[in-house]
Amino acid sequence: MTPANAVLPVRADDPEAVRLAGVSFGYGSVPVVRDVSLAVPAGQLLTLLGPSGCGKTTLLKLLGGYLTPTTGRVELRGRDMTRLPPEKRNAGMMFQNYALFPHLTARQNVAFGLEVRRIPRADRARRVDDMLGRVGLSPAERDRKPAALSGGQQQRVALARALVIEPHVLLLDEPLANLDRHLRDQLRTELRSLQRQTGVTTVMVTHDQEEALSVSDLVGVVAAGRVLQVGPPAEVYARPRTPFVARFLGAANLFDGKAVGHPAAVVMVRPEHCRIGPEAGGCHWVWPGRVADVTFLGAELLAEVVCDNALSFRVRTRPGEPLERGQQVKVGVPEDGVWVIPEADQDSAPCIVHIREPRIGGVCTPEGL
Repeated sequence: MTPANAVLPVRADDPEAVRLAGVSFGYGSVPVVRDVSLAVPAGQLLTLLGPSGCGKTTLLKLLGGYLTPTTGRVELRGRDMTRLPPEKRNAGMMFQNYALFPHLTARQNVAFGLEVRRIPRADRARRVDDMLGRVGLSPAERDRKPAALSGGQQQRVALARALVIEPHVLLLDEPLANLDRHLRDQLRTELRSLQRQTGVTTVMVTHDQEEALSVSDLVGVVAAGRVLQVGPPAEVYARPRTPFVARFLGAANLFDGKAVGHPAAVVMVRPEHCRIGPEAGGCHWVWPGRVADVTFLGAELLAEVVCDNALSFRVRTRPGEPLERGQQVKVGVPEDGVWVIPEADQDSAPCIVHIREPRIGGVCTPEGL
């Protein structure tokens, strides 16, 4: 598992890697980014995930050259870019509001970066049309100004403008935030497909957990200006290093406890790892309880169950036999459904947990590895 703030390995022959080393930034005495080190291997997509105000967009601007770090180093393709302005970095930036020129057509917006780089007219036209075609903009739409385009079409133009310059790194600031759910899901798939086709190293910022998990090679969870954990989505989801990561990267049942080698820990059970029913058979731990609430989510149900020992569980299950408020049930947790998160900044390790002397929040003591 990747330690917090660890620099991911990058090969010596990997020229297009993105790297931050000990980067900090603040406004006066107010810190915004605190000692962040991370790296993105060439061709991969890293998503920085965190709540509003956590510093993730600031990290993106530091990579793009729109801000200069107070301390630390920014590298693109092995070159120190820390003090260079945006136009010297060849980084394609897509802003959350798209920042399209309102007086220019879609075609002219996409061509702008090539004009600045003095690309010959014929080559410029070819590259613009090729990129607008790749993002799915029709020939008729290409000659419309932004006001005559839908939000999804504007998003495609902004993405084409960022990609047409063939950037060393693509920077995406909440690229899908302004779209409705159906269009967001569609363009999310298209964005990932286009990133894989072009092979451009990409850093994306979002607060949407599902978006981060579905499109990323790597996810970095950000809180209070620090990158708490970086790793493949499945790893960070299943083995969070801190309670914050566990809570922010999906729903989690968290209980106070103790683990072998750690004086204190937090025990995590994901809702989908819980079993609910008359017996909850096949589980390592089973508790009787009462359904306090049920939420219908279409393909699944989310039930709140208060157990007789005062532990409270969120349980995710498929609709089957109806669950009703007040219904008596049993909640079970399989042996491999538990992850122990140490409160201290140490690596987590799976262990067998025995829950006893229950109280609100629970008390968990390991019986052995």
